[in-house]
Amino acid sequence: MTSIQQQAQVYRAQYGELRRHETWRWTPLDALTMRERKSEGGDYQSDLPDAVQEKYGTFIYADRCLLDLPDAPFAAQNLAEQRESLMLVVPDDTLLDQPIAFNIDLAVPRLQHTRIHLYVGKNSRAACWLDYQVSRAGAQLPVLSINAAEGAEIDLALWFHGEDNTAQLMHIASQQAANSRIRINALQAGGSLHRLDVHSELRGEGSHFAFGGIQHLRGSQIADYHLNVRHHTENSESHQIVRGALDDSAQGYFDGTIYVAHGAQKTDARQNSRYILLHDNARSQSVPRLEIYADDVQCAHGSTTGRLDPDALFYLQSRGISLENARKMLILSFLHEAVVIEHPAILDAVHDAISRDWLGDNNEDTPDAA
Repeated sequence: MTSIQQQAQVYRAQYGELRRHETWRWTPLDALTMRERKSEGGDYQSDLPDAVQEKYGTFIYADRCLLDLPDAPFAAQNLAEQRESLMLVVPDDTLLDQPIAFNIDLAVPRLQHTRIHLYVGKNSRAACWLDYQVSRAGAQLPVLSINAAEGAEIDLALWFHGEDNTAQLMHIASQQAANSRIRINALQAGGSLHRLDVHSELRGEGSHFAFGGIQHLRGSQIADYHLNVRHHTENSESHQIVRGALDDSAQGYFDGTIYVAHGAQKTDARQNSRYILLHDNARSQSVPRLEIYADDVQCAHGSTTGRLDPDALFYLQSRGISLENARKMLILSFLHEAVVIEHPAILDAVHDAISRDWLGDNNEDTPDAA
């Protein structure tokens, strides 16, 4: 056992009961604890551009940084159970037209831990597609860290989908240098429980972070986005956008924090979460948080929950569109509002994935992974 694993076990033990913590008490964990699961690592099925450097092993500094995160018990769980990580490096001044693509599947009733460290060098641009799929009462607890050097730009698409009695809980930690840009889109669909925790550190002037979360839930599914975006320097910018369509007795959650440190003037940070409830039993909850210690900033948040606009439905029907198709069109347009990525290698695939999931087509047109 490595020292990192030992430290992670201490972290996990000292964290205590999850429901005693504000950031976890709204997340039902029944799908994760419903049965005893053995822990195992994952099989990375990938398609990597030639320029990307790939290493698998123990990376002490990158792993130790994860242990400095607050409210990250499942990141600590990952570190305690999984000794080795996958390191991906995009060299300086590299412009990748081809996306970094991964399929990480679990088809047995196990608890799967995977951990990826992604470093994007100075003035480089890359796109990454991560597809997590789980079935047969399995649970995935992946961890991803992103380090964006000065002038780096990364677009990341995450797709979480599973069957009944499955759980997917992921933790992302990102650090950004000056003039870097990170854009993340996540789609939560299928499965009993989804939770994505994102901890973003903007430490360079001119850095930009954007997150777009889509939740398409039905039955008794539960999905949760928790974001902690922290501005440490002047002239940084962040956007958090969440769109959810909830049917039956599904539950959608968004808990977003904007932190602006002393001296981080000219910060521009915004949150916006909107949910459409398609059934009387569906529930949503948004918890916006602003913690600001600078006086020359622009920070805003907004949250709405409601039904489909009857006037918009009537307008479409008056043009000869059936009620069912009108509903599909309005909701699909609503979900697409959360797309924030820009890299052409994955932009169309993200839009297609949202459309195919909502329209019920399981033959997703996504970047291939070997």
